[in-house]
Amino acid sequence: MSPQEIEENIKQKYLDATLLYENGRYANSIYLCGYCVELALKYAITKKLNWIQFRTDNKFKFLKVHDLDLLLAFTGEELRIKKLAHWSVVQAWSENKRYENPSYAKQNDSEAMLEATKKLVEELCIILL
Repeated sequence: MSPQEIEENIKQKYLDATLLYENGRYANSIYLCGYCVELALKYAITKKLNWIQFRTDNKFKFLKVHDLDLLLAFTGEELRIKKLAHWSVVQAWSENKRYENPSYAKQNDSEAMLEATKKLVEELCIILL
């Protein structure tokens, strides 16, 4: 995906996460927020390395992951981002959230994740949500 495609994907998923939150679908809202952060990290890597698209082919196959800590390490922003309170909210996310019982997710969890996601996307991508 190109940076422009990643940006559009982030915006769509964040809007979907907001709509899910507004309709009481907190677990799915949280899941999509984590996906937004993953995409924001991939966007930041693409920009940092001056790539025309995020690369996962051949020797870059290891970047085809959902591991936020691993992706953050390649952004060049790891120390700065890890100091942000918003990082502590999203770092517990993993793609395995989709398998958790949806009743575990609460409104305040989803609200915190939406806010943290918005701030991190703005920090990493200079994109306003």
